[in-house]
Amino acid sequence: MRIEIRARHIALTETLRTYVERRVRFAMGRLSDQVRDVTVRLEDINGPRGGVDKVAKVTVRLEHGKQFATEAEEASFATAVDRALERASHSLGKVLGRTHRQAGESVRTTPWELEELPSPT
Repeated sequence: MRIEIRARHIALTETLRTYVERRVRFAMGRLSDQVRDVTVRLEDINGPRGGVDKVAKVTVRLEHGKQFATEAEEASFATAVDRALERASHSLGKVLGRTHRQAGESVRTTPWELEELPSPT
């Protein structure tokens, strides 16, 4: 998995870079072998004026060609990165869950629904 970090209107410090890389690896977790690359874009919309204006945009490209993006806007970059990666992790699970299910297979089907259970006597 390749991780690319881009910053706009901010100085990308080594501390922030390390933090983002560590959080990306954690968020992708056990499914990271299915991920080709992750791009994290950081932007400070209002500049020095402050406020809830730190944006983290995460784009995930999978090995089989699909891609999706998530975004979060918060008061700090750490919080924005965490929230965007949390959303990306959730989306990754959903996307890969869909691809691993066979055609016509329901998510809600449980093994005991497929066979008749003996009635208690």
